Amino acid sequence: MGKFILQHVPFEKPGILEQLNAKIIKMYEGDHSLPKAADVELLIVLGGPMGVNDNYDWLIAEKELIGEVIALHKPVLGICLGAQLIAQVLGADVYPNENGKEVGFKSIEKQTNAYSFLPTELKVLHWHGDTFDLPDKAIRLYSSDACHNQAFIYQEKVIGLQFHMETTAATLKGLVEADSEYIDGNVFGYSEEEILNAQIPAQNEQVLLKMVDYIIK
Repeated sequence: MGKFILQHVPFEKPGILEQLNAKIIKMYEGDHSLPKAADVELLIVLGGPMGVNDNYDWLIAEKELIGEVIALHKPVLGICLGAQLIAQVLGADVYPNENGKEVGFKSIEKQTNAYSFLPTELKVLHWHGDTFDLPDKAIRLYSSDACHNQAFIYQEKVIGLQFHMETTAATLKGLVEADSEYIDGNVFGYSEEEILNAQIPAQNEQVLLKMVDYIIK
């Protein structure tokens, strides 16, 4: 049994999730040695610039693993692309957000009275153009004006986040440097400089780790 993090590109790193001491499988390096679902204690699926329907053999294998882990009622956390993959595995549609790309720090608002450890508002880093429908039997956790489904929880064991709470100052710098072209035309109108100079809210780390603790318990 072990904890596993699936990383899709070098510039979308685990950040604060590294403290979980999980095995990081770097898919972009050709490391496709995915664990068996029965051996998974926690599965974390990070973001990436690819889409859920892109033609990568390893994406098919990832989806199969995600589905098998969920079927075993084991904890799964998906971030950005990871959340979209989970949503698709659960039967929801994934498609371009009609309001455009969300890039930069912006607030989201809680949509349920449950889960008292989650604050009513969070300011988080967005870096996505696709969104998804809420999977059947999932509970919407957060929304924003630009994107209705920002976060969900499914069967108390699976959480999908469209946004990035794992971000540190170092990983933010790496993301902006590697993917700066993606900033152009974002719905918030933020510049590269504004994103880099933004202060990462200190509570994000605590809230993200509480989410992980919740689905593991």
